[in-house]
Amino acid sequence: MPAIRPGEPADAAQMARLDAAASPWPWSEAQYLRSCTPVADNRERALLLEADGELQGLVVFAREFDDGSIYNIVVAATARRRGYGLLLLEAAVSALVATGARRCLLEVRKSNTAARRLYAAFGFEVDGLRRNYYPLPAGREDAILMSLDL
Repeated sequence: MPAIRPGEPADAAQMARLDAAASPWPWSEAQYLRSCTPVADNRERALLLEADGELQGLVVFAREFDDGSIYNIVVAATARRRGYGLLLLEAAVSALVATGARRCLLEVRKSNTAARRLYAAFGFEVDGLRRNYYPLPAGREDAILMSLDL
């Protein structure tokens, strides 16, 4: 049974390795460390999903004013299609609701149809497009902007 827990500073290197194995543009260990370091001015938080004693996924999110934002969801390539992305999304949205957030925002690569389906099924709606937002090996890719009223 998968378990979700808060990320801790000691998890940052493992989080970066998981992301590097799953994404062509992974976050750095320093970026993950920030989301796992509890300091007064840091609104970023990370939740980790572990199954069978192994890190299988993570979500990084933040709250700013009345809005929450999902920054990154990563599921290990070997653990996909098990509902882990949905579990991570639910956990992040629940945490944002608990802080009083009224809306959740995110952006997703236009080509990431699996993530877009997940977000739409969860109730996120398309708000717009950010052209040429994400890097590609040859050029840039648009980001789809989505939101969910909480």
